[in-house]
Amino acid sequence: MLAFLLRTAWKKLWTLFFVSVISFAVVYLAPGQPSQIDPLNPRFTPQQLERYRKAFGLDQPLPVQYARFYKQLLTGELRSFKDNQPVLGKIVERTLNSLPLFLVGTILVWCYAFPFGIATAVKRNTGFDRCTTVLVFALISIPGFYLAYLTIIFVVDTFQVDVIGLRTFGREDVGWLYGAMDRTWHLVLPSLLGAAAGIAVLSRYVRSQMLEVMSADYVRTARSKGLDENRVLYHHALRNGLLPFVTMLGLLIPGLIGGSVIFETIFAWPGIGRLGYEAILSRDYPVVIALNFVAAVLTLIGTLLSDLLYMLVDPRIRL
Repeated sequence: MLAFLLRTAWKKLWTLFFVSVISFAVVYLAPGQPSQIDPLNPRFTPQQLERYRKAFGLDQPLPVQYARFYKQLLTGELRSFKDNQPVLGKIVERTLNSLPLFLVGTILVWCYAFPFGIATAVKRNTGFDRCTTVLVFALISIPGFYLAYLTIIFVVDTFQVDVIGLRTFGREDVGWLYGAMDRTWHLVLPSLLGAAAGIAVLSRYVRSQMLEVMSADYVRTARSKGLDENRVLYHHALRNGLLPFVTMLGLLIPGLIGGSVIFETIFAWPGIGRLGYEAILSRDYPVVIALNFVAAVLTLIGTLLSDLLYMLVDPRIRL
């Protein structure tokens, strides 16, 4: 086990190095300049622009900029072009705002996708299965931003309530109970919309995997012994069909950044996804590259956890 962990960690460190080099090169070699040091910006003179470039180290060769950038990132000294604030501090603050959306959405996906997928597999080719198939493919096909805008318009016009942001505007100085209820209400809609497509996709995976496992000999043997149907489904069939979902569980971790961009932007939620969107629009290179690096780290951690969970779910892999 220890040798496996060391070998895997060494490979992932090299992967992280190459990802950091590629992401740094792609961002810095892209056309254009940050809005703060754009030579076409009439607010700055050539002397001011040159002073900004020296202050941010943009006048140095790319290898020197690369080493300087990641040294500052790992030591917490890296600052944003946009507001000169520490990049790590901004990422941590926005991550804490994104965690409720991520956790609630993930819990909804995994709590509803499995029962939904198992029910459609058990009732295959029935009216229930056909109706749910239409609903699932509709949720998969409809763009998330379009569904979000329709939902906002419907809720605001029907109930005359605010659903944008962390809390209702102008009601920040209320009691803790009302404040908690208000925060919960603002959390419900983006969490549900963010989880809808995930439930649809994962339930189809569960359905196809359950249909494959339920035709296996050991499932028929369990039924012939007179075991309860729930025990057959959840203990024998589902347990042996979990292996493909271990990979998906590991890939949920980087979804904290990538999966929240659309809904955080539409709902004006000050999270990590919206931070990345704003950084791209303003060409805030330190924030963009730092978020790429954090996403790469989360992806590698997720794949490592998947490898470990494989060994727990399927003991044969240990051999």
